[in-house]
Amino acid sequence: PCGGHRCPPRHRDADGTATFAMSDQKDVALEIHVTNLPSDPTAPERDGDDAHEALLMANFPEELPYSAVRPYDARDRPLLCVANANGSQVQCELGNPLPRGAQVGAAPAPPPAMSRAPRPPLSPALPPQVRFYLILSTLGITLQTRDLAVELALSTISEQPGLAPVVARARVVIELPLSVTGVAVPSRLFFGGTVRGESAVRHESQVGSAVRYEVMVSNRGQSLKTLGSAFLTLLWPHELPSGKWLLYPLELELAAPPGPPATCSPAANPLRLALVRPPGRGHG
Repeated sequence: PCGGHRCPPRHRDADGTATFAMSDQKDVALEIHVTNLPSDPTAPERDGDDAHEALLMANFPEELPYSAVRPYDARDRPLLCVANANGSQVQCELGNPLPRGAQVGAAPAPPPAMSRAPRPPLSPALPPQVRFYLILSTLGITLQTRDLAVELALSTISEQPGLAPVVARARVVIELPLSVTGVAVPSRLFFGGTVRGESAVRHESQVGSAVRYEVMVSNRGQSLKTLGSAFLTLLWPHELPSGKWLLYPLELELAAPPGPPATCSPAANPLRLALVRPPGRGHG
């Protein structure tokens, strides 16, 4: 679940674990479905009672703290959920009681000597199940987040053997809506002059005509401040088979929005040539 609180997982792995694609969602929704059914649906009269003081306790990882609770249907009654200070745990009241979720079936009644008082059918006014969403904040998810696990535990003061916790797991894939475009100015170059050895080159004017490559990276999503950093790798014709330079990086000019300064590695101008910067002229 994701934007709008209802979004299917990207896919499920062979083990059934859901994988979610995260980009700019501020929260995700974990769908909770609680039932109170008899152990044998074909003979519901044998067991199954209302669950008194039924509670759900959920524990969340620090990357995915609790934010809110939402009904599955707008017509459903609201649930009371109380979270701790950092949202790592929440307790939700499911009902007092949470009614038995099945009516007496049509199975043959036991002999009179062994008969028991029949269990009353479920009242139509009471829901046979509880279904709702726990809204979880994604602000703690980073590019290093790969797996998430939420532990869910039910409790009741009624007799309920074998009530073990359930762990909801998901794998995370971060998708950033980035795009990159580039243009060379000028689009054509002509080489002429004397070929020099690397040790004989001292000034910018000795490396040939200048070309400026303008590269623009755009982010159509939210700021990357909560998801780490983006990196751009540039590849260009570096040298000829003979080992001579073909394109020599003289200078890198970065124009980035306000924020941490951007850096490049390795740095430009590895031969430390003397640069000349006439007004209005760019280098590449």
